[in-house]
Amino acid sequence: MTTKFILGIETSCDDTSIAIIETDSKDLDTPPSVITQKSFSQEELLSKWGGVVPEIAARNHLAKLVPLLKQTLESVNIDMKDIAAIGVTTQPGLLGPLLTGLNTAKTLSLIFEKPIIPVNHLFAHLEAIHLSRTTRYPYIGLLVSGGHSLFLLVTSQRDFEILGSTIDDAAGEAFDKGGKILGLGYPAGKLIDDLARGGDPLKYSFPIGLKSSADCRLSYSGVKTALRLFVEKNPHVLHPGGDNYSQDLKDVCASYQHAIVGALKLKLKYAMKAVNERFPKKLEVVVGGGVACNSYLRKVLIETYKDVFFVQPAFCTDNGAMVANYAHRIEQSAIKFPECLTLDAKGRYISKKDLLTKGHL
Repeated sequence: MTTKFILGIETSCDDTSIAIIETDSKDLDTPPSVITQKSFSQEELLSKWGGVVPEIAARNHLAKLVPLLKQTLESVNIDMKDIAAIGVTTQPGLLGPLLTGLNTAKTLSLIFEKPIIPVNHLFAHLEAIHLSRTTRYPYIGLLVSGGHSLFLLVTSQRDFEILGSTIDDAAGEAFDKGGKILGLGYPAGKLIDDLARGGDPLKYSFPIGLKSSADCRLSYSGVKTALRLFVEKNPHVLHPGGDNYSQDLKDVCASYQHAIVGALKLKLKYAMKAVNERFPKKLEVVVGGGVACNSYLRKVLIETYKDVFFVQPAFCTDNGAMVANYAHRIEQSAIKFPECLTLDAKGRYISKKDLLTKGHL
């Protein structure tokens, strides 16, 4: 057994996170140990702007990365010389924040001559399932976050085939924009989930985008528009502020959430059908990304389908552990020093033009 430490750096959006995992470089079946993880969320800082401002996010990453790195190493008494490799998110995400994290990794590599493993943020979200359980390939991945909602066929730690994606807003985006319409502020996903527990999900009817299309395409712009029109006709449901939430507001939140989750439930059926035509044995489903923390989504999918497994909530939102874990799983992609100093970041991973060409949209 050859154990080693891998450092993970995540700065793709507004969360700054650094983690260290201990793992056997030759063992991909046993979940690695998360030795430590330190994170900083910019939610309170960015709430006044109603969303993420890339320039502000990048500056805050810059201010927090060094203190977080110091805390991370000191919390477990590990020195950089003990680190075998640095995993860092290089795509996709906001370019400014991505470059901030990547340049930090490059600086560490320059000082300590460590290799860097470039990590795809989306793949890391799904592969975070391996932080808690052994999941065999192939599996169906459902990634739901603030910026992405897509179905993938995962046949190895390197091979991800897109089965379908949203053609407009992501599920997390629909939650946050819906919260803004209802006067709940930013971010609104968790608050809508909490309020919906006291509401009736069938009280109001909101549309499911592309409901009649027998494929994996998702669309959330329609449900968001329907909510805005509903609020214009029923202004009494708006949150007036403070800690008091009306029953009408709870019912609206529950019904709106029901439509968002209902779309994922419906489209997962088509993703499973498409994949099962190619594989005789039914595949497991892995759900990851920030929206995978949603309690209603977990309840609905687990009750509806067999063999659905969710990434642990601690590793659903953007975090350094998922980056370090995925770096471990693709360790052969490590770029040695000094060649790694030429690495660059990429804001986009999914090209809508390519998806249209390949027929997924």
